Amino acid sequence: MIPKVSVIIPVYNGEESIFISLDSLLKQTYPNFEVVIIDDGSKDGTREVVEKFVSMDSRFKYNFKTNGGVSTARNIGLKVSQGEYVCFLDSDDFYENSFIEKMLNKIERELADVCYCGYNIVSPRGKNKKRTRFKSGEVLVDYILGKISIHTTGWMIRKKIISEFDIKFLEGVSWGEDFEFFCEVLAKTNKTTYVKDYLTNYRVDFEENRLSAFSLDKIDKDFESIQRIVNNTTINKTILIEKALKEYRLPALLIYRLNRAIEDEMNMDNAIILYNKYKNNFDVISLNNGLRSIKLIMTKLKLSRLTIKTNENR
Repeated sequence: MIPKVSVIIPVYNGEESIFISLDSLLKQTYPNFEVVIIDDGSKDGTREVVEKFVSMDSRFKYNFKTNGGVSTARNIGLKVSQGEYVCFLDSDDFYENSFIEKMLNKIERELADVCYCGYNIVSPRGKNKKRTRFKSGEVLVDYILGKISIHTTGWMIRKKIISEFDIKFLEGVSWGEDFEFFCEVLAKTNKTTYVKDYLTNYRVDFEENRLSAFSLDKIDKDFESIQRIVNNTTINKTILIEKALKEYRLPALLIYRLNRAIEDEMNMDNAIILYNKYKNNFDVISLNNGLRSIKLIMTKLKLSRLTIKTNENR
């Protein structure tokens, strides 16, 4: 019997977007899958859109819950899913038609626990590949360093790994929970492989990169997320993993967001406060990420100059 794949889709007020996501599953070239849709308390017409798919195809399964956040929804999806492999799809993103077939063929052929692929960024400007490195074997350090860029939609995971180690999305947080989840998956897997293709599509709009008070607020959330991974005792952290987290990932998250805030002169007061709060974390940058580390150090120096200049002009 051919393996079953579970695609877990959390959705909240996705009436305007989820049709494209579900339609991309109808077009899959591999037939044996289930679509586990977890409606996180939508108040719009999401149910009506989803039920049209449920009525025409028994592979689509709809579950409604009171609002509790995307992590809660994904965890429920993991609990009720029945496939040997699981994937995740957000309600405003979509798969290429061959996603399931290519990913499953590769993970089965190589007897791997995890398979990943590249993804496209789809905006009103068009569709562009998010360039990434493809590597098999031990990939956790490269994932932390950002050398391997994998979207939430770009994974296929043997469910046995998730169940055996009771890996869950952290509930009650709204930032970094997916990165933490996949770090733990990679830390537990015996073998990781990839499909060297761009098989998923991440949809954004023109406003995706505009800095706002909310995005600046993510600095605190970035810090908290990395600290949770550092303190996660279920992840066997080697020296390389520790260095990747503390000496590149964390300072990079903080520095690039703060630099953008001060450079664009947006939310200046809060940016200066946050710079002073976290600047001690900028002194630990190592060269463990090659040219990326050099670029980060140069941006750190630029940020320091901008901060001094801003304070002088006040």
